[in-house]
Amino acid sequence: MNAFTHERDWRTPTATDWKRTGTRAIGDACYILLRVSGWMAMTLLATFGVAILFFLMLGDFTALGFFSQVANLGTRFVAADQARRAAFGDQLFVVWLVAFGIVAVTRVRLLGAIITSTKGSRHG
Repeated sequence: MNAFTHERDWRTPTATDWKRTGTRAIGDACYILLRVSGWMAMTLLATFGVAILFFLMLGDFTALGFFSQVANLGTRFVAADQARRAAFGDQLFVVWLVAFGIVAVTRVRLLGAIITSTKGSRHG
């Protein structure tokens, strides 16, 4: 097909043409799904890194301070009653979603590049 004159081969599609385009569409969808899942995994890992950085900051960037803060959180969580544990879990989930959203917003440009990029030239 010529992009300037809109010339096209108007032959009737055969069964193999439909099969080829269908498998290519499935392959493209799988490729995009794998790339987006990789982006999500890296964004999730970066969110874990933000949580670790938070405890490192609380612990004055030392290993002893980091583990002291984590131990303090753990002992207070175990000592709390069931209602407070549930409330803490809900608050932690909201904070985690906000942190994930912030990290995702900073990485959204990369997601756009992943979705709009091509795989490269076909070999064959």
